[in-house]
Amino acid sequence: MSDKIKVGIWGLGRAGLNMHTTELQKYPEMYEIFAGMDTEAERNRIFAEKTGAKTFDKEEDFLNDPDVDMISIATRSPDHVAHCERALAAGKYVFLEKPIAITYAGSLKLLELDKKYPGKLYLRQNRRFEAPFNHIQEIIASGILGDVYEIKLCRHSFQRRSDWQTIIECGGGQLNNWGPHIIDHALQFLNYKVKEVWSDLKKIAAVGNAEDHLKIVLKDEDGTVVDLEISGGAALAQNEYTVFATRGALTCNGNDIKLKYADPEQVFQKIEAFAGNPPLEGGFTNGYADLEAIRWVEEEIKVNPSVPTDTYYIWPAMYKSIKEGAKFPVSIEEGVAVVKIIEDVKKNTEFA
Repeated sequence: MSDKIKVGIWGLGRAGLNMHTTELQKYPEMYEIFAGMDTEAERNRIFAEKTGAKTFDKEEDFLNDPDVDMISIATRSPDHVAHCERALAAGKYVFLEKPIAITYAGSLKLLELDKKYPGKLYLRQNRRFEAPFNHIQEIIASGILGDVYEIKLCRHSFQRRSDWQTIIECGGGQLNNWGPHIIDHALQFLNYKVKEVWSDLKKIAAVGNAEDHLKIVLKDEDGTVVDLEISGGAALAQNEYTVFATRGALTCNGNDIKLKYADPEQVFQKIEAFAGNPPLEGGFTNGYADLEAIRWVEEEIKVNPSVPTDTYYIWPAMYKSIKEGAKFPVSIEEGVAVVKIIEDVKKNTEFA
């Protein structure tokens, strides 16, 4: 393999053409878009026009091209596991679009393939590189908010969507669309120590038969809760991130973070509760008895993690893993954990 990784993109639809291709073009020193594969001639034509790369309409010819180093799989969701297996068997590196599998059994197959072809399979959990997610993790780790006890994650929109990703039989639904990203965030916040799962799924605005509004509540062994909500039927969006902790809180929308936390130098007094009647004098506040005055710090800051990052930074991370042996931050086991939550949430519902 030369210094550049020659990539063949399998599936030239919304993800393959508009995401994978566009992102790869940011890194011409690392990757060469060498080939594309789709069964529709028009998509091949558009891809060739955009990239100058050759195209295939037959799977065997595409996989057997000796010059292709990596297959970036952006085909329909139900085909991901099978296409991954074929590409690995052809000796290629594989970059697998989410959902990595539409069943837990399928995700376990990927674990087997990872053992059979070590170091060859990479998962496109690109939201792991999202700048707000990484900055918020840094703020939590700094300790200024105290101990986190609840996190809310929301992705809201209102769409009368009607494509194949709204149809159960095609692997559609918000659980397989935004779900892999936000559930991955939730599991990262909980360090994969989930003890309880509660969920509610609805179909609100989308035309198909799959869920387009969902709420999942995950609770870990220490009692920390992550409340996540993904909706294509919410006309007014809430904060994308909300963090509640013992000494403060934060919210985040887009690139704007709002913080409110107790002065780090303030030590809360050890006060015992009093079972008697509180004093009547002093108005409403004193009626609660001896409230401790908190010196609040309030800030509005822009998202700016200590290490610059964005969702497309997954490509250089993968390049460094392949070329330099650096650890890739998304493991196959972590991807499987996401699929397990999705399957548990769907179980015994009309959307299973």
